Amino acid sequence: MPEENILDNLQKLYFTLDCNFNKLYAKCETDIQRDQLRTSYVNARDNYWEARDRFFQENEPIVKSLIDDFKAAQKQIERLVKNLRDVTEILKVITVAVNIGSSLITLGSSF
Repeated sequence: MPEENILDNLQKLYFTLDCNFNKLYAKCETDIQRDQLRTSYVNARDNYWEARDRFFQENEPIVKSLIDDFKAAQKQIERLVKNLRDVTEILKVITVAVNIGSSLITLGSSF
């Protein structure tokens, strides 16, 4: 099976947030947390859509490093969503993953 590319990874994050949004939202305890979740969701969606129109040099060292960090954050999100004990922790990890995704978008070239 071929390795996932950047678009696949951004899609996976967006779909993870999309599929779990209501559950995560219900766990939020403050308006600040709800706003953080909404902002991360919208940014993950926008990153995914933007990546569809970008070309990435996936062999570049900085891109490889960001992809590794992104994948690690995605795995952590999936693990935390299953337990969903500490909403503050999962929101932190989601924000990190979305920010990495935004960095990857910045490194991509428009078609």
